[in-house]
Amino acid sequence: MDVLSNDSMKPCKLKSHLEKKQIGKKDKPEEYFKKLRDDFQKRKTVPQVFDNKTGKPHNIGETVILPAVSAIISSVMKQNAIEITNSIPLSNSSVSRRIDEMAEDVEKQLIAHLQVKQFALQLDESTLRDNEVILLAYVRFNNEGPKEEMLFARSLTTDTKGETIFNEVATYFQENNIPLKNIIACATDGAPSMTGRYKGFIAHLKKAVPEVYRINCVIHRQHLVAKKMNARLHDALSVVIKVVTHIKSNSLRDRLFREFCKQNGEEFEQLVLHTELQENNSDLISSKSVIAAFLRKLQLYKNNIRRRAFEQFPCLAYVSSDLQDEDLALYGEYLENIHEDIQTRFSDLLEMDIPSWVSIPFEVNAAEIELSLQEPLSELQSDKIMRAEFKDGKYNIWKTNDVATKYRLLWDKAQFYVIAFPTSYLVEAGFIRVSQMLSKARNRLDIVKRDDLQLSLTSIEPNIKKLVEKHQPQGSH
Repeated sequence: MDVLSNDSMKPCKLKSHLEKKQIGKKDKPEEYFKKLRDDFQKRKTVPQVFDNKTGKPHNIGETVILPAVSAIISSVMKQNAIEITNSIPLSNSSVSRRIDEMAEDVEKQLIAHLQVKQFALQLDESTLRDNEVILLAYVRFNNEGPKEEMLFARSLTTDTKGETIFNEVATYFQENNIPLKNIIACATDGAPSMTGRYKGFIAHLKKAVPEVYRINCVIHRQHLVAKKMNARLHDALSVVIKVVTHIKSNSLRDRLFREFCKQNGEEFEQLVLHTELQENNSDLISSKSVIAAFLRKLQLYKNNIRRRAFEQFPCLAYVSSDLQDEDLALYGEYLENIHEDIQTRFSDLLEMDIPSWVSIPFEVNAAEIELSLQEPLSELQSDKIMRAEFKDGKYNIWKTNDVATKYRLLWDKAQFYVIAFPTSYLVEAGFIRVSQMLSKARNRLDIVKRDDLQLSLTSIEPNIKKLVEKHQPQGSH
């Protein structure tokens, strides 16, 4: 391998090097070298491999890093590696202590925000190994744009009733001086322990914070809608499920099926989930828009099927000559039932009155809205930078820090629609992370008492300089 000097970085010398030393690559197109550059930039670095977000065991430093360092020192530097590696504190207990300290610092930063800001809450409970029940909570608040953070993971030692869950939440808030009144909305999965009218968690929360808005996870409601079908369609779906299970239950059959799909030029090789509502940055505005649009599509689908227009259903178009009128009536009836069920289950979102100046701020006549908001909205509509960002369509304008800072009065009114969680997606993803961390190699990890989970899920950077200053350096090291 050639080592090039700084002088060799000149374009003319790099070109000469390519033509003389890299003969096989000199005629490659520009895209080839761009791909090499991108692959190099995406490579895993040492900090990424051993990042605290990977959830690796605490002794990975002793088992992986120190042996590698020892080999480099011995073979390259020709020095005594034992003395040097023994001075590097990477023991299991040292790493555990550092993780806990960093997580504690992250939690303090998060609590400082929640003590003075309004936020949305999302929580759920799940049973893990040895029948251990974990209560997981996430929050969303504004800090230079909406931020989502795991608040806590707590163990429920007895039952999972709504009162028990509320007491755990209230205790945590009291211990950390977070006012319950700062909660503006709470999203749950719709289980009776969460949404029970008299004894559910939301009922107890509303007694403490009457104005809090309750949201049942739209993804769970979507699943309930999908389950409602007549006997004939249910039997057909059961056959599909049996076929898929038969293929997936055997690794050889699964591989052969993938190759079969490739040979036939199929677009997909496995089940693709509809994930439009599962984005962790979704809000009430986008969720209502998606649901309302789907209802309009269902009406179109039903009308088109009944008049044998199968543009939206290519599989039906393929067998259109075999379809009888009773088949089309069955499909139309199913779409009609879905339409009615969605209207019923999502009535709270569909009937939610989202002010027009929130959803289309630059198209509303400022003179027609609330008097106290007319002046700041006029200023916003005259802001050319904000107008350009809104037209760009890359993100909701209310999710920018500039709006929350420059147009505080508007933000105070609009933040509910931006901050409130429409789903419990984050806690579900959090439980998946818990399952990944509690692997066979880490089956003794206490996910509640240790802070590995907090540090692996947070986007807040710990104040390393502040933490280092707390420790007394050892002269012997």
